[in-house]
Amino acid sequence: MPVITIDLEDLNRLLPQPLSPAELRETIPLLGADPNEISDHEAVIEFFPDRPDLLSTEGVARALRAFTGQAPGLVHCAVAKPKTWLSVEPSITDIRPWFLGGIVRGVTLDDVALRSLMELQEKLHVTLGRRRRKASIGIHDLKPLEPPFRFYGCSPHEPAFIPLGCDEPMTPEEILQEHPKGVAYAHIIADEERYPLIVDSQEQVLSMPPIINGQLTALSADTTDILVDVQGLDRQAVETCLNIVTAALVERGGSAEALEIRYPSEKYIVPDMAPREHRADHDYLTRLLGWDPGEEQVRRAFGRCGLEGELRDGEWIVQVPAWRADLLHPVDLLEELAIGLEYDEIPEQLPQLATFGRETASRQRERECREALLGLGFQEVVSLTLSSARAQHELPAREAAGEAHVANPVGEEYHLLRPALLPGLLELLRTNRHHELPQRIFEVGWVVRDHANRLALGWVELNSRAPFSQARATAQAVAQRLGIEGDAQPVEDGMFIAGRCASLGDALVFGEIHPRVLEGCELGYPAIGGEVLW
Repeated sequence: MPVITIDLEDLNRLLPQPLSPAELRETIPLLGADPNEISDHEAVIEFFPDRPDLLSTEGVARALRAFTGQAPGLVHCAVAKPKTWLSVEPSITDIRPWFLGGIVRGVTLDDVALRSLMELQEKLHVTLGRRRRKASIGIHDLKPLEPPFRFYGCSPHEPAFIPLGCDEPMTPEEILQEHPKGVAYAHIIADEERYPLIVDSQEQVLSMPPIINGQLTALSADTTDILVDVQGLDRQAVETCLNIVTAALVERGGSAEALEIRYPSEKYIVPDMAPREHRADHDYLTRLLGWDPGEEQVRRAFGRCGLEGELRDGEWIVQVPAWRADLLHPVDLLEELAIGLEYDEIPEQLPQLATFGRETASRQRERECREALLGLGFQEVVSLTLSSARAQHELPAREAAGEAHVANPVGEEYHLLRPALLPGLLELLRTNRHHELPQRIFEVGWVVRDHANRLALGWVELNSRAPFSQARATAQAVAQRLGIEGDAQPVEDGMFIAGRCASLGDALVFGEIHPRVLEGCELGYPAIGGEVLW
């Protein structure tokens, strides 16, 4: 979980009534944070990733003002009309399709505030930004710039500019190859023919996102007017980052000003700091809470969490600030209510109903599968639920089965939820091929077929001799234990050798693993296996 360091003197500058280290140590856990260390001058605090708005001194100060009653309720952040614009050119929309930004004027910064701002930027890059791939943030001194601005795709060889932390100009390609930040994040854009670049009307370079800002716009204690840019692959992540950074700068005495973002076919006026409206029935909240504290107490609890609630016809209409991206469902409002009331203050009640648990049908089937395979001398394993098209479709020559794909995978090997267990078992054998033969492993777990969760069983035996007769004997023993009826019938399945593959009933398929699959998994011995899908 993200950890931030807070200067207590700086924190108390942002509070109407200063808090002592002891008071902070007592209050912070009530907000859902874990204080690693709080001294007389500094606090090291760990926050849950679902609260990116708290990853800075400014965000913590805002939350403490509301929770301690110094300034409860919703914080309104006014945004002035735009005075300039930024154009997004078609040459960049396939690389970084979303660009939003804003201006904050009249900010008061010192060295401590600058460190807090930079820490917030990096924490957002790691969490919401997924290490800058999903979203990255640029924060620029507006003074040396000449609006309007332009975001476009440049050549790898020009223009040259001085990147942050350097003294000499470098081309975009040189930055990716030689600059520390370029080396660290080059994988995000290195395969592109053009690189993202932000310039002003005089072609002065502000930034080469998501890699590095230009030295021209570096912040200092003299900076008062700031341009914020956020670009990336996901609009929600980009918008949330922009709102959080804008709110933090406003906490430093700034006034937000909108920026007009001009796309080829549309335009946006951002940031939009207007509160979002969420709704939840009063009965729903109190039933799940197990206690009805009354309308006034609920309203006060929402206010302590920086929200503003109003009860209308039995339904709470709650205004949520734009930087709170974690509230998505009525149950999230329930959590805020419990935090505002304080968990220790919720009355204790004995359960009104006594029930007795029993094994579900799926658990019973899992147990029967384990008993069957363990009795046959197999060892149970657990493989990854994420897989790849190569393992599931290309190697075994199987058609796609309506599995779920991951929207933002961490790599090519983990971009879909597995539709079958056998590919994962073969991958485990590949990584353990140095062990002695025979190797007999099985797994019982959930797969995704036709966009639905299905229980499955898979087993593989790797041996110097692995005949079809042994595969059939194992399959028949499993079928008898699981109550699967039917005679063996030949079937075609790309996972197995043609003519050495059969089925029992409608659910069980077994046979000799195809040499093509074994070669793709770097296995030098024959293998037999089978799988059952319910």
